[in-house]
Amino acid sequence: MRYMPRLKQFFISFLVGTSIIFFGSASTGIDDELKQIAERTQIKLNKLHDANSNSNKIKQFDLILNSEGFLRYRRTFVGGKEEYYSFNLMRLKSIHYLGNTSAGDLTIQTMEDDVIVQTFNDRAGNVDSMSTHFRLPLIFVEAEDLVALQHNMLKMKRILDQEQK
Repeated sequence: MRYMPRLKQFFISFLVGTSIIFFGSASTGIDDELKQIAERTQIKLNKLHDANSNSNKIKQFDLILNSEGFLRYRRTFVGGKEEYYSFNLMRLKSIHYLGNTSAGDLTIQTMEDDVIVQTFNDRAGNVDSMSTHFRLPLIFVEAEDLVALQHNMLKMKRILDQEQK
């Protein structure tokens, strides 16, 4: 009978350890999936982005989507003006594309004023504001590209929403 408490303690330790390993690996699997989706989506967005769509030529741009769902877009124009946009896909409401296979605009609408908009080195003055949408000019877009982008962004939103609960 003296061994019974040890046996009980062993089983409790075993169950706790197994649960940590199981749930830890499930979390790692979800993190890996989010990382892969974010990477695929970021590559596709960078490939399709039309840096020459504005009348002001863009000297440089950075478009980053991380596994936490944050999409960050910074563009620097030849004159030195910078624009910065940032939002989280958890706040995604809808995705629309207006254009054709040659060129168009991908518009991502958020639930409320969830898009951070900042300008720097602007002659009209620097701006810090919020917006309900983010517009990205695209070029050489196929229907499959749009389907993949929408699918990936909505899947990331679903996974992030589930993790939050």
